[in-house]
Amino acid sequence: MADFKPVSDHILRLELSFKLIGPVTWPVAVWLIRVGEDWILVDTGAPDTADQLVSAITRATGGRGPRRVLLTHAHYDHGGGLDAVRTAWNSAILCHRDEVPFVTGKMGYHNLKPHSASFWFGRFFLRGRGWRLPVARDLERGQAADGMAVIHLPGHTPGQIGFLHPEDHAMICGDAVMNRNGRLSPPFAFATQNPEMAEASMRRLGELDYQHLLPSHGPPILDRGREAMLEFLEGQAEEEIPTSW
Repeated sequence: MADFKPVSDHILRLELSFKLIGPVTWPVAVWLIRVGEDWILVDTGAPDTADQLVSAITRATGGRGPRRVLLTHAHYDHGGGLDAVRTAWNSAILCHRDEVPFVTGKMGYHNLKPHSASFWFGRFFLRGRGWRLPVARDLERGQAADGMAVIHLPGHTPGQIGFLHPEDHAMICGDAVMNRNGRLSPPFAFATQNPEMAEASMRRLGELDYQHLLPSHGPPILDRGREAMLEFLEGQAEEEIPTSW
């Protein structure tokens, strides 16, 4: 039974595994954040883990559920549980304005202009949900969402965002960077529309002030998150950041 576990004073993490390709599974993290008397959810995992997510939220919140869902981006493994969460608690959805069309169903990721051969090929295999869900509020960089700063981290998707929690000194970064086997790496190239923008977003993560780096894929890096990010960037400074499959 998967349960949320605390990573900082106000942030809890739940790791879910979903089927990536065939029998291959891949972990993705979602986050519950305590804001006063309310709970906020960041991302919702994949559709096939939606029941696990709702059960874990129920246990963690005593059945109250999240008032809002903040999306880092709307890829299958991040927005796949939206229907289930809205059915259970009618939570409002917030995302970046450039991600809104992928939530409301006006556009699919396969329609995006590719900026690399990897994405030109990979976009046809990106699974979508065909959502037609309302977005209560669209976000832009520099705004605040439930006390957190909205950080625009485009490249992987046009409207990917992260959330900087100032009180907990934590950076929820979505897929802007991944922690694979204890090493930071760029997001998967086949699912990243614009590698140059993705590289700029990784550099942006090195400019911010935080202690804990909370990626969607891979374990959180606690206490030395920014230090680990800077070490990663320094290691890539004299060479092209490699694509990763």
